[in-house]
Amino acid sequence: MRRKTVSVGPSAFRPGLLAPRYWPTWFGLGLLYLLALGGHPLRRGVARLAAGLYRRVNPRRAGIIATNLRLCFPHQSAETREEWLRRYLERHMLALLDLGRIRRARSGELTRQTEVEGQAVLERLRAEPGLILTVHSVGLEWAAAMLAETVPGSTIYKPFAANPVVDWWFGGMRTRHGTEALPRERGMGPHLKALRSGRSFFYIADEDLGAEHSVFAPFFGVEKATLPLAGKLARASGRPVYPVIGQLDEVTGRYRLHFLDPVELPATADREAAAAINRVIEELVIDDPAQLMWSLKYFKTTPPGEADRYRD
Repeated sequence: MRRKTVSVGPSAFRPGLLAPRYWPTWFGLGLLYLLALGGHPLRRGVARLAAGLYRRVNPRRAGIIATNLRLCFPHQSAETREEWLRRYLERHMLALLDLGRIRRARSGELTRQTEVEGQAVLERLRAEPGLILTVHSVGLEWAAAMLAETVPGSTIYKPFAANPVVDWWFGGMRTRHGTEALPRERGMGPHLKALRSGRSFFYIADEDLGAEHSVFAPFFGVEKATLPLAGKLARASGRPVYPVIGQLDEVTGRYRLHFLDPVELPATADREAAAAINRVIEELVIDDPAQLMWSLKYFKTTPPGEADRYRD
């Protein structure tokens, strides 16, 4: 019987990554470094062009964004949702172009370049580790890298199996300040252990991971498959929950960490716990909805008997 290989984290560099088939990837990464040396106006101009091109060549993904916004904000006008879609795509492309800035930043540089809303909460987090509850926002990578400079912790890592160069590059970016990045199949045990030992856990709580371990609860009024784990982890570790979202101002190019006050979540695995998590996420998102990564299928898992919400 063949033994199943279990991933242990981001891959290490090896000579095979320099093979000719990976040269286009290296070329792209080189462009990110060059853009990091350029100014924000250059990156924003490229991001605007990329956002428009993305929408034309990938209308299905643009349709997913539009569907998410329509489901969550039916009371908003079509014009408002269209503006949010446009701003999200521009911000998302700009954040991708900023990855070179994150990868090459010296220790402490990201902290100095980040605006913080809720400085007192950040200072408490640095003194009292906890579960950092966040979402897939356009500023996610920047927020994670910035916090890693001064907040030791762990996070869940999703390998880029299709391209080992990208896996190595992202892995290095996410772990170079000491963050322990572990694949999802390792479970929550190592992160619970880290919390108990005095390290924080950077936990992204908004993704739809299927029905097996999820509970349906309202998210902006729409039933969404939600993992009700945050409260259980906080109770088991005796640590607080710190909600935060990474945001990007596309005009100035500045990133901002917006902290809410620490919250208490039900330590159960039921609808009440899932709904409480979703309410926290809503509060993080509602002040600027175009910051959330709406291109994800947040509602791909549907309650029994309900049709596919993304059907063309």
